[in-house]
Amino acid sequence: MKFNLKALPLAISVAMLPAYVAAEETSDEKIAKLEQQVQSLQKSQTESLAERFSFNGFISAAYVSSDNSAGYNGATTSADFTEDSKMGLQGTFNISNQTTAVMQLMMRGSNDWEVEAEWAYLAHSFDNGVKIRGGKLRVPLFMYSDYLDVGYAQPFARPPSEVYSQVPFSSYTGGDIAYDYELEDSTLTIQAFGGESVIDEQDEGLDMDLSNLMGLNASWTDLTWTFRAVYGQAELDGLAGAGLITVDNEHAAFVGLGGSYDNGNWIAVAEWTTVEIDGVLPDSESAYLTLGYRINEFTPYATVAYVKTTDESERSSTPPLAYALNEERMAYSLGLRWDAIENVAVKFDVTYATDFGDTHGGLSNNNFNPLTGKFMYDDSMVYTVKFDAVF
Repeated sequence: MKFNLKALPLAISVAMLPAYVAAEETSDEKIAKLEQQVQSLQKSQTESLAERFSFNGFISAAYVSSDNSAGYNGATTSADFTEDSKMGLQGTFNISNQTTAVMQLMMRGSNDWEVEAEWAYLAHSFDNGVKIRGGKLRVPLFMYSDYLDVGYAQPFARPPSEVYSQVPFSSYTGGDIAYDYELEDSTLTIQAFGGESVIDEQDEGLDMDLSNLMGLNASWTDLTWTFRAVYGQAELDGLAGAGLITVDNEHAAFVGLGGSYDNGNWIAVAEWTTVEIDGVLPDSESAYLTLGYRINEFTPYATVAYVKTTDESERSSTPPLAYALNEERMAYSLGLRWDAIENVAVKFDVTYATDFGDTHGGLSNNNFNPLTGKFMYDDSMVYTVKFDAVF
């Protein structure tokens, strides 16, 4: 009996050993399953993030030269490979099905390839067709404002500077609200925008703050015809004319009308704009018309454009201001777009600028010679070869 009593604990331990082993194995299996679940969850989250993020970009590389050094589009008699060369990278992250974050980084050859944020905003779309955005946005003044730097999305080598250079800034910090109204076979979009911006163009002698920037535009399209109207205004403070002109809370207003036609073969695009600024800074009127025709992968086009100041009498008694600020120019372009391979277009363009009247024509190097009483150049021919691609 004593033997049996002493052996009882040992017998019990031996009997329970398989249970301990089973318990230990069960714990290891549970840990392994938990680790597998964590890895699966991490993989699922990674895949979900990858699905929410999209990335694309665009690049332009251009050769530009001119028959003189008047400075039209920054061109001189020397070959230039930086003026129209640029690269952009854009990332879009879908925070939810209706909310996105967008950032576009730009690098321009004319700006020594410095990286700058052209877009950086949050956008939210409501179920009723209303969309709001806030952050750094493109100023929606022109037909090509949303893809101003995406050369591949444009039929010509560059948007006509007679119109597009009249507003020396392209982005603002603020917000907008837009509503898409779906018609039977077309869409009407109404957009209101507001915020502030800064113009820092040392080469042009501009250092300006824009406050109370606001505007409204409306566009209608049936994917063949598009019509657009826009009004914008702002208050200007700063320096112009290489620091010689002080601008103190002057009101500026912009009006633009535009339209396009594209049936797959024929292309027609036209815009007309006016800029009115209180004080000594010039008011202007500008317009262009581009016609093109697609022949397989080739699209020859022609553009005629003009710009002129409309308030010369404001400066008639001050000749230095008249010489510096009055502007008049016609420009005629012939070009060819060749869609060489998928997502890559090669463009050839010849632009002739003339009819400057008694002004420098808006050309940066066309200086006034007091001995002759004339400006150095009365016309300029600019040659461009450009590669545009998207990826």
